[in-house]
Amino acid sequence: MVARSIASLSLSFGLVSIPVRLYSATESSSDIRFNLLGPDGSRVKQQYVSESTGQVVERASMQKGYQFEKDRYVVFTGDELKALEEGASHVVEIVSFVPEKSVDPVFYDKAYFIAPDKRGGKPYSLLQQALAETGRCALAKWSYKGKTRIVQAIDLMEALRASLSQGTDKAKTAPKR
Repeated sequence: MVARSIASLSLSFGLVSIPVRLYSATESSSDIRFNLLGPDGSRVKQQYVSESTGQVVERASMQKGYQFEKDRYVVFTGDELKALEEGASHVVEIVSFVPEKSVDPVFYDKAYFIAPDKRGGKPYSLLQQALAETGRCALAKWSYKGKTRIVQAIDLMEALRASLSQGTDKAKTAPKR
C-alpha cells in the first residue's frame, strides 16, 4: 500500500528551511474490534459512578483534577488544560547532528518517512547525502500533539526515516543479572 501524506512540515536548521511531507511508516492492524455484551447478547454501556454517593455521574458534569495528596485534588477547567498544552508546530527544528549509532532506539516509539515537498527536492537531497556520507543522523525537536518530542532523522536511501521519542520518562532500565 502506498503511504499517504499526513502533514506538511519544514525541516529547519540555521538559515536553511526544507519543505517536506510526513508519511506514516506503519499501519495499525486493529482490524478486529470486540464489543462487550450482556447475557442477552446486547451491547452494554459504561457508566461513571461517584465513589462517595454511588450515584451515576453524567459526562457533562465531570471535571478533570490532579491528585496531590490522598483525597485532595486540584481541579482544572478545559481552558486551563488547553493553556498547558504546547501548540502544534509545522517546523521540525534540527538541533544537532550526531553519530547514528549513538542514539539508543529504546527511546523511540513511532516511525515516519520524511520526503521532500515540491519545492524542497534539492536541499532535501543535499541533507540526505550529507547524513549518508557522514554516518550521522539529525536530532530535532517538534511540538506535536501537545508535547515537544525529539525526532531522530536517519537516511534510508529512498527517504529519511523520522523516529519520534516517547519521552525519556517512559523508557525503562534493563533488569540486573
